[in-house]
Amino acid sequence: MLFIFIIFTALIASAQNLNGIKICLDPGHGFIPGQAANCNDAETKRFESWINHYVVPQLRICLQNAGASVITTRADYDSTGSCITLTQRKAIANNANVNFFHSVHHNAFLGTSNYTLALFKQLNANDCPSGNPAWPGQADLMANILAAKIFQGLQTPSSLSRGDLCFLGFNLGVLSTLNMPGTLSEASFFDYPAEILRLKNLAYLKTEAEALYHAFLQYYNAGFPAHGSLVGFIQNTTTNSPAKKVLVSIEGANQGYLVDSLGNGFYRIDSLVPGDYTIRVTGPLDSTFATVTIQGGKINVKNLSIQQTEIVGDVKLTGVLSSSSTSIQALWQKPSGTPDSFYIYLSENGISWDTIPYRKVSGAATGTVINGLIEGKSYYVKLKAKNAISESPNFSKTYGGYTSVNTSKVLIVDGFNRYGGSGSNPNPAHNFTRYYGNPLGELGIRFETVSNSLVTTTSQLTNYKYVIWFLGDESTADETFNEDEQNILKTFLDGGGNLFVTGSEIAWDLDFKGTANDKNFFINYLKSVYSADNPTPNTPFASGVPGSIFDGLNINFGQTYPEDWPDVITQFGGSTAVMRYNSTQNAAILFSGTFPAGANEGKLIYVGFAFETIASDSIRKEILSRAHTFFTTLVSVDNESEIIPKDYSLSVYPNPFNPSAKVNFTNDLAGKYEIRVYNLLGEEVMNLFDDYLEVGSHTFELRMNDFPSGIYLVNVRSDLVNLSEKVMLLK
Repeated sequence: MLFIFIIFTALIASAQNLNGIKICLDPGHGFIPGQAANCNDAETKRFESWINHYVVPQLRICLQNAGASVITTRADYDSTGSCITLTQRKAIANNANVNFFHSVHHNAFLGTSNYTLALFKQLNANDCPSGNPAWPGQADLMANILAAKIFQGLQTPSSLSRGDLCFLGFNLGVLSTLNMPGTLSEASFFDYPAEILRLKNLAYLKTEAEALYHAFLQYYNAGFPAHGSLVGFIQNTTTNSPAKKVLVSIEGANQGYLVDSLGNGFYRIDSLVPGDYTIRVTGPLDSTFATVTIQGGKINVKNLSIQQTEIVGDVKLTGVLSSSSTSIQALWQKPSGTPDSFYIYLSENGISWDTIPYRKVSGAATGTVINGLIEGKSYYVKLKAKNAISESPNFSKTYGGYTSVNTSKVLIVDGFNRYGGSGSNPNPAHNFTRYYGNPLGELGIRFETVSNSLVTTTSQLTNYKYVIWFLGDESTADETFNEDEQNILKTFLDGGGNLFVTGSEIAWDLDFKGTANDKNFFINYLKSVYSADNPTPNTPFASGVPGSIFDGLNINFGQTYPEDWPDVITQFGGSTAVMRYNSTQNAAILFSGTFPAGANEGKLIYVGFAFETIASDSIRKEILSRAHTFFTTLVSVDNESEIIPKDYSLSVYPNPFNPSAKVNFTNDLAGKYEIRVYNLLGEEVMNLFDDYLEVGSHTFELRMNDFPSGIYLVNVRSDLVNLSEKVMLLK
């Protein structure tokens, strides 16, 4: 292995002469548009400020070594020091009576543009783009030279040299009242994605300093260095992306540069005597050669490529589909690195696996069909990628499918991507699909599994009898349901879809910590209100509500992995409680009916803890069996009591509302009822109803025209019931 020398020598030689030239350099700063002169707001773009404060000192050293007298408006690397205004910056140059002023910038442009720009002050915009300069034949000439030199060295997509009035419509503040010629350069844009990686490379920034230095030499006709530098980008043709961690070296010389791992592919070698050179690019397994002719006094550019093998990362399995009665289809995303092959492992229960892969497929593949399987069985898949130097550090997640000719099938959606840190699951991959798939398979129910990242449209859900969407303890940091997923599920439920959703932080994330849209989705489509982050006492136990579909079930959870914060939820909008942690705190709700924008009946079961943490196979099977019956049984008026338990229910719609809403209350026993509205301080603000009610459904008009926006509680109370619903008034 070659010993690596990264040589950063001075960029100048003795031939240059800037004696007697006084220059003021300004490390510019980012600012909030429209507030450039406000010092309190000027230092907002710290990354750009850091770049400017690296380039300017490099340029200053070069100019001083060439004989120039150089001052700067701020101290070297002072990117976080106290701000000085544009007026103060100009005053420094004016008071020092310098010959030339230059300000270095890398401003952002919303991440959509990237080019090299040099600006100078214009007296008027009568002749665009570069007419009527304030310092004709000086500042405008320098701007042309700057744009060309930076563009050639940094290889931005294009370059512009402009007068500021023509380009901006106003004079640049930092140039407007100078007593000498001045320019401002935008070498590149620090928020442009590819440029961010380049601007983190100090060798790239030093190349910009060299380009600026050469511009001053040309402007003052001072001659150029005898040596030349060599720069360029290296492309990995295997991944069609910038190469990482490859060594660029000069054959026969002790000079080289190790490309960083950031993904910019940039290299630089200083102080090369003019002549022809052989360059070698060396990776862990691969190497290539190229020739280059070095010219003195120039940034010599040579872009290179290498077919580089990279260490492979973990594979993301995105789906296992039940293709037919004897086959399944596995889908995945290509990992980082350069895979030669994918090794597919197969299991019939998600627990027992052969040590030898079931199949090996090409590293270019993103899916495969596995044929020759037995009808009526569950099959689970996990993957690793390999190449000549590495294999994936971890297996992919485990997903499964059930082989069957039955056209009615169930979709399992894995939305549980959280692991480590404050999460309960420590592993980057999990096999929780089997906790849902095995009970379904034992019941002869055809199922498939996909990652939530694969669900991008509602139409992907409508071919399934019902959807199981599990979120484990996915929480606010990772989002339980993001906005796109919420919209997909809204349309799905409005259209009559059936959804079984489970997770311990959904209510916390959406209702307690969420936005107005999150809350709207939670209360109107998951038919619940957040009550508490854990039951009291916080024990991992729930039981079926008597008379509900889960009547008689005793459920111990938190066993597969710890379930430390199960959500306590309150039924809402016509839903009923079907599991409770204790006599008063709900663990799960059920709903059957039309959703807010729907015309067809949809169904929902929402469990406030992670279903896969139940260790008992028999309990999991019983829960899913009863859920399957609920989702697949048509509800009629005559047998409704057999499917949906009788219970008191309270709902408010719409919610949020402005300024009125309907309060719907259903009671199974006649009697005297009070309906009152409270604010969050517990103060009664309205007595909506206080009288006798017969058995049945009742609707009351809630009008809050004179009340401020906020959250209120609608409470129904009698000797037998005490129900509350959280409502939001938005004006």
